[in-house]
Amino acid sequence: MSSRRNNLVVLALVVVLLLVAAYFIFINEPVTRSTQLGLDLQGGVSAQLEGSQTGGGKVTREEMVQAADLIRQRIDRLGVAEPDVRVQSENQIVVQIPGVKNPDEVIRIIGSTAQLGFYEVLASDPSLTEQPQVVSSGEVDKTEQEISNNLKDDDAYKEGKTKILFEETPSPNGNGTSVIGYIVHKNPDLTGDSLKQNGANVEFDQTTGKRIVSLELTSEGGRQMGELTQRMVNDSLASGEPARLAIALDQDIQSAPTVQEPLGQNISISNDSLPQGLPEEEAKQLETVLNTGALPVNMQVISETTVGPTLGLSSLKSGLLASLVGFGLVLLLLLVIYRALGIVADLALLIYAFLLWGLIVIIPITVTLPGIAGIVLSIGVAADANVVIFERIKEEIRRGKTPRSAIQAGYDKGYRAILDGNITTLITAFILFALSSGSVRGFAVLLAIGVVLSMFTAIVITRALLGLLSDRGIHLSPALMGVSKASISAPQQARVK
Repeated sequence: MSSRRNNLVVLALVVVLLLVAAYFIFINEPVTRSTQLGLDLQGGVSAQLEGSQTGGGKVTREEMVQAADLIRQRIDRLGVAEPDVRVQSENQIVVQIPGVKNPDEVIRIIGSTAQLGFYEVLASDPSLTEQPQVVSSGEVDKTEQEISNNLKDDDAYKEGKTKILFEETPSPNGNGTSVIGYIVHKNPDLTGDSLKQNGANVEFDQTTGKRIVSLELTSEGGRQMGELTQRMVNDSLASGEPARLAIALDQDIQSAPTVQEPLGQNISISNDSLPQGLPEEEAKQLETVLNTGALPVNMQVISETTVGPTLGLSSLKSGLLASLVGFGLVLLLLLVIYRALGIVADLALLIYAFLLWGLIVIIPITVTLPGIAGIVLSIGVAADANVVIFERIKEEIRRGKTPRSAIQAGYDKGYRAILDGNITTLITAFILFALSSGSVRGFAVLLAIGVVLSMFTAIVITRALLGLLSDRGIHLSPALMGVSKASISAPQQARVK
């Protein structure tokens, strides 16, 4: 009676686990989104970045690890699920991002060093009273070279002490790009270290209604900004020329507003030439790179591979087809060889497959093509556990034991063999995980989870199902368990002699 109650409790627990898995797979999110697919199955972009120091210095491993962490944060802020970012060799980072819609923009964002600087504008071309030049995209470099030559003749330009930065802005009518050049000090008058953590936010100007990126500085940064802009205002009053503060990200001017009074801790980046202010996508990108901080090294994209969704879908279909065919053949083989025991094993394997799917969704685990291979292999491991047990049961049946006692003895004798075999497989999976990276790790993770779950289904679920059948008085003849009468009679006759 106690044995039957234990079996019922186990099966009730299994039903609860199946319901939980079904909730996360089908109800919590649409089934098409509940399972996260990797780059090779969903499509996306893979990029290899190389880090370097300004001036050619050697980067350290610690700087590359820090850069990888910041890149991962930037990707997370873009809403991309499960990016794979890892340091490779001494100065390279490999980034794999599944499901991205605009790979070029993502690569630009993650590779940007995002060095924020505030500069006093010493001179500009065209000047504040003139309209900026609007040129086609193919003429931007040529125009910047012409502006640079003009500015180098200006009295404000001093070789080695100043430099020329450019602001490129799409024209309001969308027919080109306006280009303005600025002479600024060689080093920023104020750096991005003055920006408060998560101090950049996309907002709308209350006066004009235009989209801006507001910046909140630290108290020390606000003090320095006040001193800088106060000096600029005083110089403007003395010279009669308007004061302008250039806000640059890396070496690109994002905004250069006129300063009419000293600024404090709160300033903003805007685009007065466009009716809506900053374009929405550009504003969000600015917010992302500023809030995640500057990369400690310069990053350059040295290779980029885009996997199209069509190729990913083809890989997914092939992987799923191989899994289903393999799973179906295993179920059929168990049924043919072990008959009634095979039916129980097939039911346990179906439960195993559904629980494994649930774990993949709940954890969550990104499924790649090697990961599917790990799932297929774990199915074989799960079937092997049942084979070990069932062969032990058949041996006990041949010795003349009843089905109930044979099941008990089979599990007692087969448990150790299953444990030893699965521990060996787990050790292999852990070694693969520790020494590999990327998709091979996904294979190791899914193999390890599959092995642990297969032990649970073979030792707990299958045993509970067989125990419940025998307790109910269902007659399991040797033939139904895959044992011929001839193999039973031989040992009995030997005992009579």
